Formats: sequence, C-alpha cells, structure tokens
Amino acid sequence: MPRPRRPSKTPPKELPPCDGPKLRLFQHYRSCIQWLERLDKDDEDEDKDSPTEGYVFRAKIRDTEYAIKVERRLLLGAPGGAYGRIQEAIEKGYLKSDIVVPCHGFFFLRETDEKVLQGRNIDLDADQVDPEYQRATPGGYRPRAIVKDLASADPSIDQDNLKQIIGDIARLNSQPIFNMDIRLDNYRDGKLVGFGSSWTEPHILLDALDDKAADESRLADRTKFGQMLKDEKIPNIQKIRPVHPMRLRRRI
Repeated sequence: MPRPRRPSKTPPKELPPCDGPKLRLFQHYRSCIQWLERLDKDDEDEDKDSPTEGYVFRAKIRDTEYAIKVERRLLLGAPGGAYGRIQEAIEKGYLKSDIVVPCHGFFFLRETDEKVLQGRNIDLDADQVDPEYQRATPGGYRPRAIVKDLASADPSIDQDNLKQIIGDIARLNSQPIFNMDIRLDNYRDGKLVGFGSSWTEPHILLDALDDKAADESRLADRTKFGQMLKDEKIPNIQKIRPVHPMRLRRRI
C-alpha cells in the first residue's frame, strides 16, 4: 500500500526542536544530490544492512563530495545538540574548526532522493512511526540526513597523536560536550566522526545523578579512551594518562 503523501511544511531551520544548542539547516539543502557508494557497510558484514541510527553514503553536491548520514531518528536530538554546541564554541573561539570531522548541517530528503535510496534496498522506516506523531514532528515525516566532510576510513590513532586526541576530548568536555561513544570505529583521520550517543549539558540524565556518578559520567570519554588503547593494543610509549588518578579519587 503506498504511503500517504506527507503534508506540505516549511522545513525548520534548526533541530532538535527543544531548548539548547541546535544543528542548522544545510546551506545547499535545495541542491541535487548524486548518491554514490554506501560507506558504512562491509559486503561481508550482514549485520550492518539495517543499522540502528542510519545509513552513510558518499555523495556529491554542487561538485563537492560529502559523507551523508541518512538518519532513522526524526528529531536528531543527540547529534543535533552536540554539533550545535560545537558550532557555537567554534564561533566563539573556544574550539578549533576541525576539532571533529566537520558537520555542515542537516536537510530533509526529497521524494526523488527517497526513491533512489529505496532502489538500493534502503529501508527508511517511515511506516514504523505513528502517522500522527510524524505529522506533528517539525518538517513532517520526511527522512532527514546530516552532512559531514568526507574523511578516509582510517581511524589514524597512534602513539604520535595520542596527546592531541585526548586533548581534543578534554576540550570538547569543557564546553560541555560528552561523546559517550569513544571507540576506534568512531574515529576518522584522528578525529571523532559520530555524535549519535552524545550528551550536552544541561542533560536530564546528568541532573538525575548524584555528584559522584555525574562526575564519573563527565569523565566517561577519557576513561573509555584509555580502555580503547588497551583493547586495540595501541602503543602508548609516552604513558599519556587520559584521566589523572587524582580526578578519579577526588570524590572518594
């Protein structure tokens, strides 16, 4: 049965539709998109056919290649808040412009783009969301996507750049932005690429924790980075400490 035509709505210029930092509408959201290969799927990895958060493609817009993540989340709460806060901090001079793989905004897929993706067996899940909720959602129930710089597939984490990378995590945390998904697969060219699990303050979960648990959550990116070095057997000849022991003992 064909999906009912979505109502005509003016797309919001920012998401998520709540208080706090927001991701802006992509500058060239009206431009045609040339969809190229999918970037997040290994031909031998069937588990990635239906990812939880979305699908990532290499695509060309106005002669520039980007990585476009077609999102399964309608409101872009976590990534929208994180990228919005990052952009605010960059504009104020608190963060450098390339502290993470740069994000250029979001846009809503047009019907022509949906047809292209559906022709590649991409399930946009529109029929899984309550129609009334979809109609009430800013921008209607059109699938939406996030546009980022096209990076290499190499995480590029080694003993030569560990100090820089942990410094970038600390600078993000100071804003305060917490990635909450520190792992090798979430790095490209030595920079974080995904913020789908991120927290920005104020955050309802942090507010609900006691002081000790909240501090531990704020240090989670750094402790997970240290664990990643061990799990991935990445050399740390300089013995760089993602978290100083005194920080861990502060509230004991």
